Amino acid sequence: MFGKILNFKFTSVSEAKLAASFCSEKFGSKISEYNIIGLNIFISQSGDLNVSIKFENPDALKNFENNYINIIADLKGSLVFKENNFVGVCTFTYEKEAASTEM
Repeated sequence: MFGKILNFKFTSVSEAKLAASFCSEKFGSKISEYNIIGLNIFISQSGDLNVSIKFENPDALKNFENNYINIIADLKGSLVFKENNFVGVCTFTYEKEAASTEM
């Protein structure tokens, strides 16, 4: 599994919340177009926004990266933030499925 990790640093939690909404809408609407298999968005209490986007293969990741600047152009034009991002290979992931054991 391949991933794009985005770290945005905003001056306030309010701005991070606006950006989280933007990212949810923009990246969420691109799930099928870019073969996204996982999307997580986190806001810290200090105004950081972290987005983890997972892809099944390197071609899907490369396609996303080629269009990444266009996808977040509105965000860059609307809010001031510092950006750090990188591509990585997922080495471990765990998510517990919500399930009822009652019969």
